[in-house]
Amino acid sequence: MRITAGEPPWALEFEPEETWMLGVLLDVYESLVSGEQGPVDRPLDPSDPAGLLGAVQPNHPSDPFSFWEADLDERPGEEPQDDPALRRLFPDAYPDDQDANDEFRRFTAAGQRRERLDQILDVRVDLDVLSTKPLMMQPERVEYWLRTINAIRLVLATRLGIVDELSADRAEQSAGDDPSDVIYPAYEWLGVLIEMLVEVSWE
Repeated sequence: MRITAGEPPWALEFEPEETWMLGVLLDVYESLVSGEQGPVDRPLDPSDPAGLLGAVQPNHPSDPFSFWEADLDERPGEEPQDDPALRRLFPDAYPDDQDANDEFRRFTAAGQRRERLDQILDVRVDLDVLSTKPLMMQPERVEYWLRTINAIRLVLATRLGIVDELSADRAEQSAGDDPSDVIYPAYEWLGVLIEMLVEVSWE
């Protein structure tokens, strides 16, 4: 993985295995956002990325307006998120006022999901380019990449139990003790990618 410095556009290049890995992470992140994730109370296998992310195959609504219909549904807001990763991706706006929070979710939840799914699609299209040649990145492209990569890394952090520096150290130690753990290396790799994108955009 490398990216050119200087003035935009910046040329981002991936190794084939990096393109594959980010594609897998996008798949499971998409299924989580779209609401088609699998159960989260089963034992977590650190050698299984899809298992740790709690995902199954993504589902795309056939009606593109179904998300907006859900926004204006007369029913109460969505049920509280049972998955801690979803709670971090879509935090409560009013944690001490359930009625206000339900009302907020009723008008915003579908739009938030749609925005994330659109960004996932944008990154997926870019990955197709990266599989054959460098991807030329303008600032606006870097912005939606950062949003998506940060979100995926947040999900990984949740699955790994990382909430602070101490828990991050524990996760690193556990990964060192288990050669089959592929989640922590992916978490670290995403951190390097984020750092690279931030550095070039701030130069």
